[in-house]
Amino acid sequence: MRAEPVGNGYVYDERYFNSFQEVQCYRYLKHLGIHPGKVHHEYQVGGSRFDFFPLRRVFWEHHPINLKLGQDIYRYGKRRRAILDGNGYNNVPLVVSDVMFEDVTDICKAMSDHGVDFRTGEVPGDRELVFVKRYEDEFRLEMLSLIHASLLSD
Repeated sequence: MRAEPVGNGYVYDERYFNSFQEVQCYRYLKHLGIHPGKVHHEYQVGGSRFDFFPLRRVFWEHHPINLKLGQDIYRYGKRRRAILDGNGYNNVPLVVSDVMFEDVTDICKAMSDHGVDFRTGEVPGDRELVFVKRYEDEFRLEMLSLIHASLLSD
């Protein structure tokens, strides 16, 4: 089954997604054995929508564009966490990812590396907010910035 571009998004499995990355996340959740009716895509909380709330155990916001736009994923995650807390979801974990996933296998590895299991609702420790990142990307950007600064100072 292919994801078909429609307007500014994609249609896959008779559902509309804002990006191809969201389609990849949905494919991953289906790969885990989560029934499409239990994925809870674009789940409404107060006046906000969250990308996924699989099995109603863990919220998942996937925003790889934040990194490219220079936005702070940590600040974004804290704002989203505050929305959940303010609407009675204090004990439900939130996973925020900003990785440009290549495919379902890539997502499986990233979630496993970070100790996230959407089937059971388990995240590392008792944390309410978990970030799934590729820290080597941040490191690479920081190193490039340092090299650039050192070249300019000579």
